Amino acid sequence: MNRRVGRLSAYRVSWHAGDMTPDLSRLIERLLPLAASFSTGPAAIALAGAHAKGVADTQSDLDIYVFAENWLDNERRRALAQQVVPEAASLRCWATLPALAGTDFKVGAQEVEMSMHALGPLRQTVARALEGEVDRHYETWTPNGYYSDCELADVANVVVLSDPAGLLAPLVEAVRAYPPKLKQRLIADGLRSAGFWIGNFHLETALSRADGFYLQSMLQQIVNDLVHAAFAINEVYFPGDKKMSRQLGKLKRLPEGFEAGLDAALLGRGDTSTAAWRERFAIVAHLTAGLRSLADSAG
Repeated sequence: MNRRVGRLSAYRVSWHAGDMTPDLSRLIERLLPLAASFSTGPAAIALAGAHAKGVADTQSDLDIYVFAENWLDNERRRALAQQVVPEAASLRCWATLPALAGTDFKVGAQEVEMSMHALGPLRQTVARALEGEVDRHYETWTPNGYYSDCELADVANVVVLSDPAGLLAPLVEAVRAYPPKLKQRLIADGLRSAGFWIGNFHLETALSRADGFYLQSMLQQIVNDLVHAAFAINEVYFPGDKKMSRQLGKLKRLPEGFEAGLDAALLGRGDTSTAAWRERFAIVAHLTAGLRSLADSAG
């Protein structure tokens, strides 16, 4: 192994640490040259996840993103991580080529995820989103499905730590203003499932049978889509499913009782009767009407 990690002095952290602990700040500085060494060419390194979005708590992992065209394979990244962080526990390297790879480990009690993000596909995702084009597909690691517009939230919220080649600047600028075509698309998509299911014959028969699994699946789909619509109405990029209460709490335009209504619809009150299920779907119908009104007023 003849590749070596650069000196720490070459990668000075330039973000405002805020409430971040000194230990975590020092760990980030320690990991910056390691992150840079993972790329085989120019790279931009950024703090991401909960710490970048300002919603971190004591259980949050540390997300460091490396944006690059190409990177080292799993074995070489593993060897570098062992060299720089010999105390790293549960070290795991993975890749879903060509767009994403990661090196994950634990330092003491702190979970660390260092993710490689391919710039080419990211540029395409941003360009398509600006035109109102988004993708959704199943992924195990994101229970409600993968949404390509989440990548715009990543770009908009990252705290750039090192970008000597200026790779991220054009992308950050491109997503600075919420794209009108994306807003229109996500509101329409977000309200569609409620419009399809509420009053639908299959919903009515499921309600009469108190078909719990089917009904819960419908509710989850509707609620998830309504949340996406809510973020679009507020011109805020959807940040992912975690810590949704805190994320929704930052939105300025929501129907009254929106968050409590979501909880009531999803959780119910321990009653699986037809009447109780009807009550839960009445809640989402009311929330949908409120969002439609906000969407219409937003233009």
